[in-house]
Amino acid sequence: MEHKGVSPEECRFLEISRRNTLVEYKMCFKSIGEVQTFLQNDPDINSEVFYEQKSRTATEAFAGAPLEEAIRYCIGGYNQNYDQFLSLAKQLEHVNKKNVKVRKTVTSFVGQRPNVPAYVAGAPKNMYRLEKTEEKKVKRIWMKVTFEKTTSESQIRNRGIIALNLINLLEMNNYMVDFRLFDLSCMESEVFRCEVGLKSPGQMLFPRLCYYPMCGKEFVRRVICRIKESMPFKEAWGLSYGKVVNETITRMVMDIQDDDIYIGSPIEMKIKGDDIYEDTDAFLDKIGIRDKIVIPSYMGQETV
Repeated sequence: MEHKGVSPEECRFLEISRRNTLVEYKMCFKSIGEVQTFLQNDPDINSEVFYEQKSRTATEAFAGAPLEEAIRYCIGGYNQNYDQFLSLAKQLEHVNKKNVKVRKTVTSFVGQRPNVPAYVAGAPKNMYRLEKTEEKKVKRIWMKVTFEKTTSESQIRNRGIIALNLINLLEMNNYMVDFRLFDLSCMESEVFRCEVGLKSPGQMLFPRLCYYPMCGKEFVRRVICRIKESMPFKEAWGLSYGKVVNETITRMVMDIQDDDIYIGSPIEMKIKGDDIYEDTDAFLDKIGIRDKIVIPSYMGQETV
C-alpha cells in the first residue's frame, strides 16, 4: 500500500479542485456525526507528507485526551466545564427574554386570548393577537475553529456561548440559521478547507453537540489534524500542518457572502474571556448586527 491518503473516488466527503495556481482540498461534513464516521473508519494516512502523526503524538497538556477518545467525543461524552458553559449561556438567555420582544401583542376582532376590559366595555376589538411576522429569511454563520496559541480557555468558552446566543437572537428576529464551523489553512500552492455543519435552517439547536467542536481543544488539535493527515497533499504539510489565513482571504476562498456572518478567533472577535456581558457586547459590535435585528445591550445587567 502506498499510503498517500484518501482520494475523492473513495471518500465521499472530499473534493479536489483548482483555483488559478492553487489546489484546493475541500472536506465537507453535513454534521459532526459524519466527522466521527469518517475517522472511525481509520482513513489512510499520507505518510509521504506526514512523517509523524501529531494527532497521536501531541501531549495531553497541549492537545487534550488521546485521539481515539477525541473521536468518540464528536457525538457525546465531552463534559469538561459544560455546566459552567450552560450557566453562562442561561444568563444571556435571561437578558434576551427580558429585553427582546420582537412580536407585539395588538387588539383585534379575533385573536388568541380575550381582552377582558375591552369585552366588558363592549368594544368591538376585544381580543389579543400577535402581530404577523414577515417570511423567515436564512442567515448563514461561519465560525473559524482555530485560534491563536495565546488564547485562554475562558476566551474559547465565551466565544462558543456568544455564538449560540447569536443564533437564538436571530431566530427570535424571524431568521432561520445555517451554522457551520470551518478550518482553512494553506501550504505553498495547496489549500485545505474543512466545513462541519452544526445546524441547518429550520433544525433545532443542540448546544451539547455544538459544545465540543466549538470549545474542545481536542477537536482542533487531534480531530482536525487527523483529517489533514489523510489528505493527498503534495506540499510539506507535515511540519506545521499549514498556515492559518486572514479574514480577507478566507472570505474569498470560502465564498463567504457580504450578508453572511463571519466569526473569527476569540481574539479577532474582541473577546477577553472575563465578563460574559462585556464580551457579548464587544462581539455584537464587531459583527455589526445591531442595526439589523432587535438585540439588548448586555453591559450593566445583573448576574442571575
